[in-house]
Amino acid sequence: MPVHCDREKKESTAEEMEVEEQEQDASTSEDEDSDTSSVSEDGDSSEMDEEDCERRRMECLDEMSNLEKQFSDLKDQLYRERLSQVNSKLAEVEAGRAAEYLEPLAVLLENMQVLRMSVWKCKFKLFFMILLL
Repeated sequence: MPVHCDREKKESTAEEMEVEEQEQDASTSEDEDSDTSSVSEDGDSSEMDEEDCERRRMECLDEMSNLEKQFSDLKDQLYRERLSQVNSKLAEVEAGRAAEYLEPLAVLLENMQVLRMSVWKCKFKLFFMILLL
C-alpha cells in the first residue's frame, strides 16, 4: 500500500508542477503581448526608452559613485581605528602595562636569574678547585 501512495503523490506533484508552468508561460506571453502592443502604438517610445535608459544609467552611475565614496570613507575609518589600536597597544607595552607581554617577560627574567645563579655556582666551584690545586 505505501508504495502506491508514494507513486500517486509523485504523479500528483508532477501534474501540479506542469499546471504551474503553463500558468507562468501564459502570464509571460501576456506580458510580452502588452509590451509589443504599447511599442507599436507609440512611435516615440523608442526615443523615450533611450532617454529613460540614459536617465537610469546616470542614476546608477551616481549611486555607484556614492557607494564608492562610502566604501572609501569606511576603509579610511577602519584604517584609522586599527592604527589607533596599534598605537594604544604600543604605548601599553612601552609603559610596561601590557599583560600579554608582562607574563612572558616575568618567566624570561626568572629563567635568566636561574641561569646567572648556575653560572656563578660553576665559577665558584672552579675558583675553589683552582685554589685547592
